[in-house]
Amino acid sequence: MTQEPSQAERRPSTVGASAGAPTAKLVGDLTTTALRAARAFATRHEEPAAWREVSRMHGVFLSLLPPAAAPPTPSDLIAALRHPMRAWVPLRWDLVPSELGSFSVLGHDDLLTGEAIEYGSDYSEALFENHEAGIDWVPRWAQQTFEKVERSVYLVLSSAGQNEYVATRQMLIEVPAGTVEQVSDELNERGALHTEAYEPLPPDRQFVSGQNAWYVPCPVCRWPMHVRGSLLACRYPQHVGQFTITQEHDAGGAPRVRGPLPALAVHAAETVCLHEAVWRYVTVPGITEVSLMGWLAEQAGIDGDAITKWPHKDRWDISVRAGSSVFEVDLKDTRSPSQIVARPPRARHVVLPDYRSWQVAQLRRSLPAGRYEVRTVRAFKALVGKALKEAQ
Repeated sequence: MTQEPSQAERRPSTVGASAGAPTAKLVGDLTTTALRAARAFATRHEEPAAWREVSRMHGVFLSLLPPAAAPPTPSDLIAALRHPMRAWVPLRWDLVPSELGSFSVLGHDDLLTGEAIEYGSDYSEALFENHEAGIDWVPRWAQQTFEKVERSVYLVLSSAGQNEYVATRQMLIEVPAGTVEQVSDELNERGALHTEAYEPLPPDRQFVSGQNAWYVPCPVCRWPMHVRGSLLACRYPQHVGQFTITQEHDAGGAPRVRGPLPALAVHAAETVCLHEAVWRYVTVPGITEVSLMGWLAEQAGIDGDAITKWPHKDRWDISVRAGSSVFEVDLKDTRSPSQIVARPPRARHVVLPDYRSWQVAQLRRSLPAGRYEVRTVRAFKALVGKALKEAQ
């Protein structure tokens, strides 16, 4: 896990002098450093240099914070990462966006928490949208994620025609896992392009029951859920719910799974799934996009040719004509509203998943006045319904 020091690591210790009046950049540097330390700790059994990386990140904390404000040892840093930074970093947290420092980076299972992955993926998504952005401050795991995505997805999609783009992107949303044969058949049937987005099913997504290995797709996104003992959970925090592998089996020999939604175990043999980066910022937000596209297509008064999916290869997500109104829609699914503000949408209508409804008021205040209309999916459907009713 060795690499050249980042800008944060090369920054002199005087940076910590302004820590009492934090900026979003300083908190971002602290969170990035925490992500790198947690990621290294999570791989300490496989990676000999992991503790060296933890120690380096501890040194960055010492340089960013005033004397005695950082955990005194690398081990203390790891213990602290199991709690939100707002609880142990002495900064004026009221001066930065509320989502910053509000989550634990390292879980009690010694893995990055879902919230930490979501935060890191938000910044990977920014790189995916603007591949010329600097990456020296991004944690190493996010850099590797980006490099893979740039090679296997970004370059393929950027070279595709519009129809190929839509077919490929929709497949990455609707087929996050399957056998090698199933994925190949889907590619051919959909006219989608081949990418390197799929990888063999990781060990932490499968379990053994009887004579076979199994995995369980998340009932929401269909991506294999993370396995910890007999417990299962999707790595995306918004796909709430914990599932349990039982000792019971169905008629086909598959172990039964108990949870808040129906979930079925699937044979893991020959299975591939999307790389975590592709799943996080193509599949996850795409679920809302494709669901809304489907709803629009079902509305009386909206013909199929009135809906354009990812126009101009994703300048925005949906264009739809409803009656005399044309709506250009950008769906945004990120835990950090500040990321949306930093990269303003290209479409007038900014639509958020219903579970992000708390962000509506903040975005209405933060985005340029008069240029955007911000709504949840539910509210946008009501707006379209009103336009269709007025056209009758």
